[in-house]
Parts: sequence; structure tokens; C-alpha cells
Amino acid sequence: MPLITQAARVLEMVARYGSIRRAAERVNSAPSAINRQILNLEAELGTPLFERLPRGMRMTEAGKVVVERIRVWQLENQRVLASVGNLKGHPGGHIRVGLMECLAAEFLPQAFSGLRLEHPGASLHATVGGTAEITRQLTADEIDLAITFNAPRDAGLKIVHETRFEMGVVMRPDHPLADQAEVHVDDLFDHPLIIADNSLTIGPVVDDMLERSRRPPIRTVTTNSVTMLKTMVAQGMGISILTSIDVFSEVRAGSLGFRPLAGARMVELLSVAARDVKALNPATRDLAHIIGATLESLSLTGP
Repeated sequence: MPLITQAARVLEMVARYGSIRRAAERVNSAPSAINRQILNLEAELGTPLFERLPRGMRMTEAGKVVVERIRVWQLENQRVLASVGNLKGHPGGHIRVGLMECLAAEFLPQAFSGLRLEHPGASLHATVGGTAEITRQLTADEIDLAITFNAPRDAGLKIVHETRFEMGVVMRPDHPLADQAEVHVDDLFDHPLIIADNSLTIGPVVDDMLERSRRPPIRTVTTNSVTMLKTMVAQGMGISILTSIDVFSEVRAGSLGFRPLAGARMVELLSVAARDVKALNPATRDLAHIIGATLESLSLTGP
């Protein structure tokens, strides 16, 4: 019998994807069955867990509380399974991970440190790159896990976890735009822009948004290095457009500010993918779940 119920898993998936249909596809079930499970949970708890919107499902405050606890349980469940695996004589395991630059400095080291509490013999080989290179490495069996934005659906990859991160404007904390709760697109054209080039998945999205305006943007710097981009913003050379996960460390430290774009919500989908989930060793599977649970927590709390 599973330690985490199917209803809890379904609820977390609907929250993750914002869609009953997509959650149903992932668990190979009918959307009506998924909806019925959610309705039963809402009836049992006596409160709505989602707002039903024309374009999907949005968690209520009660839903956020429940889903956050489910994700904690899932993480604890993985630790329990890892501990049992250790008792069975599988304490180690080599892990090969390809990931985005924004996750290399703090995120992955913390996740791997947590993993080694349950897998003290685990070892890690990590490579940093863009989506195309990470995808190539995964399909070529050079890495076991890929953590990348907008993973291609036609590459034969198995998605282990997906989390949506909002796009927004990045600036110094003392920048005039930092006083606004949201930033309108028109406000961007009054400031020098330091933006990602088209080798990063966010680049074409930002280009398309800017081109829809009749005003020419002030393009000061274009780069494929998120680290360089953030450094230049911190030095006061301009503002940028990134996702909240790109700057979670800097916002937490107070060196950068992040404000969502006003109007239509723009998001990037961060995926944890593998070639063959069943072929992953226990340590790699557990790291994938730790990463997924942590990403979900960050997406809920924001930068």
C-alpha cells in the first residue's frame, strides 16, 4: 500500500499543472475521475481547494496549505524509501545531472547535501548548459537527469517533474521600478535592457514581447550568461527580464529585486527529465524527487 494516497498525488498534480486534463494525462486517468477525487476532498475538508477558471485551476489559500503539506509528505516519503534502501544494502550511487546555470550555485548543492543524509555514499557529476545542450546530453546517455526550461516534447524524454515559474522584471532594490508591485511592459522602454539571447529559452519570448510594442527598446547588453546578466543588473547598468527561479538566491539575499509583469501572466516551465525513469538508481530517483519538491516550494513562495 502506498504511503502517499492517490488522491493526494492527484491533488498535487492538478496544483502543479493548473489543469485537470494535464494531470489526468500524467496518471492515465479520465479528467472526470480526477475532478471527482478533488470534489470528494473538498467535501471532506469543507472548503474549496481550487478556483475553477476558464483557462484552468488556481489554488485557493486552503488549497495552498494542503498542497504544501502534501509536498512535504512526498519528500519525507522519499527519505523513508531511501533509508529502507540503505538497510537493504544500496547506500551509494553515482548521479549525472545537467542543469541550468541559475541552479548551479546554490540550488543543486543544497539538494545534493540533503540527499547525502540518506545516501552518504552518493557521488555527483554536474554539468551546466542551455536547454539544447542538456537535452542532447540526456538523449546521448551522457547524463541521467536534465533540469531545464521548456524541455522538448519530441525528444523521447520522460518528464519526472514540472514546475511553472513566473517571468518578471529584475532590477536593483533601489531602482525606481522596485517601488511598483507589478511592472507594465510599457515601463520597460524607459530603461536600458540587459537581456538573454536566443540561445536561452527565455530569449525568444522576451523578443516577441518587446517587438509587439511600437517603441524601440534600449538594448544595452545581450548575452547567453545569466550570471553576467545578473551581475550587470546589480551594478546598475540596466534592468532585465528573467524568471523568479533565476534570481531566487539574489532576491533572498537582497541584492536584486523581482517584480512580475502586469497583465497576462507569463511563465517558463522548468522540467526534471530522464531517458528511462525505471533505469535510474535509487539515489538518482531520490534526488529527482528532492529537486521536484524544492522547486514546487519555491514556485509557491515566490522570490
